[in-house]
Amino acid sequence: MLKDCTVRAWVVAMPDGKLFHLANVPLTEIGRGAFSRLVAGEGVLLSFFEIGPGVHFPVHSHPNEQVMVVLEGSATFTIGERGFEVKAGDVCVIPPNVAHGGPAGEKGVKGIDIFVPPREDYLRKAAR
Repeated sequence: MLKDCTVRAWVVAMPDGKLFHLANVPLTEIGRGAFSRLVAGEGVLLSFFEIGPGVHFPVHSHPNEQVMVVLEGSATFTIGERGFEVKAGDVCVIPPNVAHGGPAGEKGVKGIDIFVPPREDYLRKAAR
């Protein structure tokens, strides 16, 4: 075992950081039909999300800047007043307090959301 480390089922807390094994990070429901593995640092939150086929992630806004990296699948996504298709390889940068959301494509969508600062509502959901 590593010296000076605290081990939980899915995270190793070290004096100078944390090591996560993503497959063991619990899934958190972030919306109806939408789930995420949440990994938080002091000033950033990563959300490894999966949204089911045709599931509509409601249009919403929050005070956090968000970067969305699409890894698999597609979605019809709206940022502000503009709608467009996103697919694997696309990256969206969403400023704070700008409305965004939309339905996943026929195969669903998987990706990574990066939030700065961390979304407190997601952290509360993960703590349940």
